[in-house]
Amino acid sequence: MRIAYFSPVSPQKTGIADYSECELLPYLSRYMDIDIFIDINVKPDNGFLIENFDIYPYTEYERLKGYYDIPLYHMGNNQLHEFIYRSLIKNPGITVFHDIYLHGFLSSISIARGNADRYREEFGYCYGEKGVMIADRAIQAKAYPDFEYPLIRRILDNSLGIVCHNEFCVQTALREKHDISIAKINHPMTIPKEIREVEKRNIKAIKNKLSIPEKNPIIISFGYISPHKRYHVLLNSFKNLLNDYPDAVLLLVGEDLMRIDGLIARLGLDQSVIKTGFVPFAETLNYLAIADYCVNLRHPTAGETSGSILRIMAAKKPVIVSDVGWFSEIPDDCCLKVAVDSYEEDLLLAYMQTLAANARMRETIGENALRWVEREHNPDRIAKEFYRYIKSVVDGDEIVMTQISEALLDLGVDEQDDNLLGHVSKTIRDVL
Repeated sequence: MRIAYFSPVSPQKTGIADYSECELLPYLSRYMDIDIFIDINVKPDNGFLIENFDIYPYTEYERLKGYYDIPLYHMGNNQLHEFIYRSLIKNPGITVFHDIYLHGFLSSISIARGNADRYREEFGYCYGEKGVMIADRAIQAKAYPDFEYPLIRRILDNSLGIVCHNEFCVQTALREKHDISIAKINHPMTIPKEIREVEKRNIKAIKNKLSIPEKNPIIISFGYISPHKRYHVLLNSFKNLLNDYPDAVLLLVGEDLMRIDGLIARLGLDQSVIKTGFVPFAETLNYLAIADYCVNLRHPTAGETSGSILRIMAAKKPVIVSDVGWFSEIPDDCCLKVAVDSYEEDLLLAYMQTLAANARMRETIGENALRWVEREHNPDRIAKEFYRYIKSVVDGDEIVMTQISEALLDLGVDEQDDNLLGHVSKTIRDVL
């Protein structure tokens, strides 16, 4: 089978480029022939892609599309995916939703460019006259509903199949259009050697290098610092934690998009909170090594499965998350979840105190988390699931055939028994 793979690629700064280059393409290419289509004027710098795939500007797809069984589109929530959106509308294929709420994408290609009519048009397509009224109110008030409307109806109407990484996204898509072909396939996660061995690092040397004194506990929040990451909740709870653990330190590792310094100062936390700004992956590992535990809150959510949280869990670090979206689907013995309600700060404080006091609990949660990531986010297994779903959309019945073949193998039928397998396959295909 031959597919056309549409995705951003590095040096474009998006997690979906990393996902394609590190988590999916190396494994999916074992099962099918793949060519990659990218935005014009982008020069890929990933050596693995350059050496192993033919890469074309997306505008070449019209000329080449006869060579492929189906296109595979990776849709995200910013303007870097505009070429993918345009392509999938014109040439329907299988769309992978990395977020299920796409207001960020729509506003980036309409409002941000001074094109309010495009904004109204998409709301109208998705929600009729009511949608146009919602758009008009948002434009007038300049208060935009970032997480209230998925805005995916046009994509659903122009896709032959849909892939979501979690059940939250599946159910959201089905509410928008109940009769679509859809598959839940987990977010793949390669666990590099550096993460598996992060606990072997020289903690004292790292702290000295980072000028972080011997303090306890060290709590880390990874990722962009933005309002929906609920840093006001984290900082308030952390301030109260200092009553019991005055030597605690909170590290905010990521680019600050909300100018959080004022809030830190008003709470009197200047001596206990350290901002690092953006750090490269190699340096991130040092911060992971010295963390006693992590806190990564989020509400509302666009439906994403968080690669950064999967890496934290793979490093066997306990993490506290918000009990929303995909985060609610993580097993209870692999993390701690905080409901977004009036008790949020109190419960977060209680969890932070508990983890700070109990090394055995931190170790147990970390071990459970690693085993879950290894089992449920195995990239080779997920590549097979992609292959089966893509083939089922192309052929119509491959999932059923694959399941029957696996059942026969489980019953002891040998793969070399061509006559029996051939007879069963023909009979089932006749029925289908």
